Amino acid sequence: MAIGDDDGLMVGDLVVGMTEPGPFTIVEIRPPNVVIESGAGVRRVIRESAVRKVDAAPPVAR
Repeated sequence: MAIGDDDGLMVGDLVVGMTEPGPFTIVEIRPPNVVIESGAGVRRVIRESAVRKVDAAPPVAR
């Protein structure tokens, strides 16, 4: 999945990272990296290839 492709990542996409637990939202794109932010406000700069887009709502803790 490359940034800029039709199926690529965009600001606002919900993603999961391979090195960080939980869902994140893409807040900035800096090729070849993306800036992701958790619901708690934790931000990380991570390689675009290390995240996967999530097409569904994140699971809700019980």
